[in-house]
Amino acid sequence: MSNVTFTRIDAKGPGATGLQPALHDPADVILDGAKAPHALTAFSDADNLLTAGVWQCDAGTLKLSDLPIHEVCVLIEGEVEITGDDGRRETYRAGDAFVLHKGFSGTWHMPVATKKYSIVYCG
Repeated sequence: MSNVTFTRIDAKGPGATGLQPALHDPADVILDGAKAPHALTAFSDADNLLTAGVWQCDAGTLKLSDLPIHEVCVLIEGEVEITGDDGRRETYRAGDAFVLHKGFSGTWHMPVATKKYSIVYCG
């Protein structure tokens, strides 16, 4: 018999107490705004290769360079426009899901405050 477990990822934080202030990834460069990120890591595997949680931030723009992870994002609130250094541009809104691939370089623009579920694989 296997021991199956599960974890709730609460977008309002544990017990709806809110998300904790967080730092941007050290590789991210703030180009405009985006001064108040908050996050919750709800799950991390034993090797820290896979994490899942919630991230939110005020409006602004970040420059991402050679993203060191794969990230699955599901927008809960807000909007994000992602523009790759190759010129490809996509806009996502609440309810949309997408993957940022390891090695991505470009901009992450949030015209309004944005909140997302995030699943990160570091392998």
